[in-house]
Amino acid sequence: MDFDELISKANAGDVNSCFALGQAHAMGEGTEVNETEAFKWYSKAATLGHTDSEFIIGRCYAEGILVEKNIDEAMMWYSKAALKGYAGAIDAIGVIYQNTNVPKDKALSNYHQKKVDEGCPSSMYMLGMFYDLGVGVEFNAEKAYEMFDRSSAFGNIDGACSKAICIIRGTGTERDRQKGFSLLGECASAGCERARCEFAKCYEHGIGTQKDPVKAFEIFSDMADTGSPAGQYHLGRCYMDGIGVEKEPTYAHSWYTISFSRGCLDAEFGLSRCLMGGVGVDRDRAKGLELLQSVAEKGQTDAMIMLAQLYSKGSQVNKDPAISSDWFRKAADHGDPYAEFVTGENYSNGIGFRKNVKKSLYYYERSAQHGYTVGCHMIGTAYLSGNGLEKDERKGFEWCARSADDGFLKSQFVLAECYAKGRGIKRDIQKAMELHTYLGEKGYGKSQLYVGTCHMEGKGVPRNEKKAFEWFSKGAETGNILCQYYLGNCYANGIGTKPDEKNALKWYTKAAEQGHVLSKKLIEEATGSKVIVKGEATPFESYHNSANNGDPEAMFILARCYEEGIGVEADLSEAKKWYNKAASIGHFGSKKALMRYRSNKR
Repeated sequence: MDFDELISKANAGDVNSCFALGQAHAMGEGTEVNETEAFKWYSKAATLGHTDSEFIIGRCYAEGILVEKNIDEAMMWYSKAALKGYAGAIDAIGVIYQNTNVPKDKALSNYHQKKVDEGCPSSMYMLGMFYDLGVGVEFNAEKAYEMFDRSSAFGNIDGACSKAICIIRGTGTERDRQKGFSLLGECASAGCERARCEFAKCYEHGIGTQKDPVKAFEIFSDMADTGSPAGQYHLGRCYMDGIGVEKEPTYAHSWYTISFSRGCLDAEFGLSRCLMGGVGVDRDRAKGLELLQSVAEKGQTDAMIMLAQLYSKGSQVNKDPAISSDWFRKAADHGDPYAEFVTGENYSNGIGFRKNVKKSLYYYERSAQHGYTVGCHMIGTAYLSGNGLEKDERKGFEWCARSADDGFLKSQFVLAECYAKGRGIKRDIQKAMELHTYLGEKGYGKSQLYVGTCHMEGKGVPRNEKKAFEWFSKGAETGNILCQYYLGNCYANGIGTKPDEKNALKWYTKAAEQGHVLSKKLIEEATGSKVIVKGEATPFESYHNSANNGDPEAMFILARCYEEGIGVEADLSEAKKWYNKAASIGHFGSKKALMRYRSNKR
């Protein structure tokens, strides 16, 4: 590129041209060596989010090169590069931590707030990250998005990439996956390595675009070929997990090794997986676990989560819910949406921590804001119920709508109920019927009950007893207790079908055994036999009840109980009675038992 053209593009705010000019003046390539000019262009590139430039400027301040030595300023620039996994910056911060007092999170956020007030785009990005992670400030998704948006408007490529991710996830702004995907593509084209990785992941998982693992593989492959450590790691992952390419363990291990040699923390995690699973290398679980522990302690979230899962299951380590929960929490505090959700669950259920509703909801909300589907459902239902936070049905509906859009059936049911009752949205019986019908076809029992009831009562649809019967039948077969009662009622009274006393008793009994009071009363009045509710009966009582209802296997087991005195006093007369009943309807084991009696062996 012509030098004048390079200057023109750099002056227009092209981050890579700014860095190229810094390199040219530093190395004397195409112009004379001019350290002052080099520092100027490196500074501009760093301000626009160029990672190598951020490290260079940090080093200048750390060592007093061309500027007065300032460890605080060095720390700020190093931290920007380190946040994106830049190995040299991470090492440099480690040295600063050893030799000076470590600045508090609040001090860091205050520093960047001051820089934001001065109009610094890179500090706008950093402050956005602080709000996004709750570091030094309260977690605030809306303020995080605001900072990323401002940073992007000033041309900072990291701010633009983070803004795109927020739009994809719906973090602090309206969710629009296609728009976010498009913006990621622009950032990737502008040379942002993180954006290229996230852009490829969108193809890998079908986020904002059609799922295309082969396209993802091609992007990672291109990044790897041009020397990107992140691209090399992801290419190794593709070969390891068969993403867009056939699994090839040797290639996976090789690319992890190359990426690791260039300081990529993710690649260190990849190598730990290879050792633990014997992928492209001899299996060494102890060494792999040691490496996994090491990389988790360095802040790699996938390693933290894997370690948490191992301690949760007791796989390769002693089972320890407390250690598992702690690693999930650490990954959550680093902003991983899945870990945030699990940490919310752990606080909710008292796994590894004392039960704490406030902390549970805090992590559910973070998970939801970072785009995790089930997190959206959990915080949505909390707003709808007012359980642990101020009730807000509109917010509850909106969060569950996101989860429902992702195909989460529980949230789709919640939306259907919201439309039916006018909670958080204008009441719309037809919309409720549409959603419940869809869920009913998927086998969702509560929706099958709703649709059946609507057809029975003519609510939102013309009254149709035959359709009501069909829907109650579906719900009864999936185990819905009320559908079982209504189906019994249909058979008893000839609603939507011919009267059938035997089937009426059958379905009333199933409902009664699940604890339906009216069904229990109807059965006991009709048969004179007591219905044993499941979970309340002894094994003997359960078998006796099932035998009375015509189950031949239960008759055989009941006969054995009487014969052997199991759960009841031995009674050969009762034993023979039940063997005979079971044998009369073809039970082979009962026939053999009766033959024993007839041959006088007993």
